[in-house]
Amino acid sequence: MKNIIMAALLPILTISFSSCTDYQDELDALDYRVTVLENLVNKTNTDIVAMETIVTAMSEGDYITNVTQNAEGYIITFNKSGAVVIHDGQDGRDGQDGQDGRDAQAPDITIEQDTDGNWYWKLNGEWLTDGSGNKIQANGRDGKDGKDGRDGKDGKDGKDGKDGVTPQVRINSEGIWEVSTDGGLTWQSTGTPATGKDGEKGADANVIIKVITHWNEGYVEFITSSGSFRVPLAINT
Repeated sequence: MKNIIMAALLPILTISFSSCTDYQDELDALDYRVTVLENLVNKTNTDIVAMETIVTAMSEGDYITNVTQNAEGYIITFNKSGAVVIHDGQDGRDGQDGQDGRDAQAPDITIEQDTDGNWYWKLNGEWLTDGSGNKIQANGRDGKDGKDGRDGKDGKDGKDGKDGVTPQVRINSEGIWEVSTDGGLTWQSTGTPATGKDGEKGADANVIIKVITHWNEGYVEFITSSGSFRVPLAINT
């Protein structure tokens, strides 16, 4: 991953060889931006997994037992599904005009409930689909019940439910975000650049999901760019 990100950033940096100091400064700046992008990729993938856990918990009637906050964001603990981490949205660091350009940006990956009651992934406001054009489901599907057997014989077991798909993201060698819906076997471009053009002012980092805890009302609200949803909260007394 670091090699891919390094290759993406090299074309947008002009390294000065006028002195060892200038050369080292450019290398330090490049290393910093590579680290920023690596962290953003890791956090984005972590938040995607957390989002899938949340919608699966909702589908299975699970509820939240505790919400705590640390330096990175929120730790959401479910009764049956365990704990997940959602990173808090912090302002991106401004780029220097004419040099570093725009700060790293992440693609807008969200979930939305469709008319069939299931939750599906969306990418930049559009349904995320597989190679056959089918929407990618975030929560698992229930298996079909087996048919009753004749004359007292047990019916055949129903088919196992189909697991939800967890998208993965990365930044390719051209500095563009890519997404995979098959465990990293194939990747498709999102069209979203990880960094902006030189000379532009840095912008805030994208936030996949925001968390608002309504302790008194007994629920946690999760807000994405496509809407919001609530999960019951068991209040410990």
